[in-house]
Amino acid sequence: MVAKKYNSITEESPLNSVIKVYNELILIEKLKEKEKVSLLIHTCIDRICGNDKQPADDDQPISPTLQSIINNYISFINRVVGKELKKDQILQDLKTAGLNDEIAIVITDCIISRYQDIKRELTEKLSAISSSHLKDFDWKVNLVLASDKMNSVQENVLQLNLSINNQDNQTTNTVNSDQKLQQLLVELTKKDLDQLLATFDDINKVIQSLKVN
Repeated sequence: MVAKKYNSITEESPLNSVIKVYNELILIEKLKEKEKVSLLIHTCIDRICGNDKQPADDDQPISPTLQSIINNYISFINRVVGKELKKDQILQDLKTAGLNDEIAIVITDCIISRYQDIKRELTEKLSAISSSHLKDFDWKVNLVLASDKMNSVQENVLQLNLSINNQDNQTTNTVNSDQKLQQLLVELTKKDLDQLLATFDDINKVIQSLKVN
């Protein structure tokens, strides 16, 4: 089976959760009416921008299916705006996902009409999670010996000395109060290091999907 090509999916091996979102975008056609589709997309954008509004009558709870559609389109909108796709590219991605032309155009027009608001919100969120950053690091490998009556074990342990520039750090554990530089010592076995690198790889994929250039 040939994989579908999307403008907003640039990773060579995208996460399964991303593929699942795109495969389910077509479910919005269950709403049928263009007005309802438009209302739902604006609801998604409201939530991205911090304005949580009910997409239907206030006395009617959101069904699990509708909530799933909302979550999927929030993810889709975050991705296409984060990658700064143009109108025709967004429209093409929706058509690739299987949506009919009429519904795809309605969704695209909604996104474009509030593009700058979405981009501003994504930029602020990315800045917020990036306030603390790694300024410098040092490392060394130690050979740890552990023994008991039965045997002895030799294991290499990586020691990382991390210098974190934490703009929001209010603790006294700092080297320079002006720069708010915090020192962290981390010890990792080979297994720990492998797990950490795998986690960093997953984090990088998520960051790239949200990145606003």
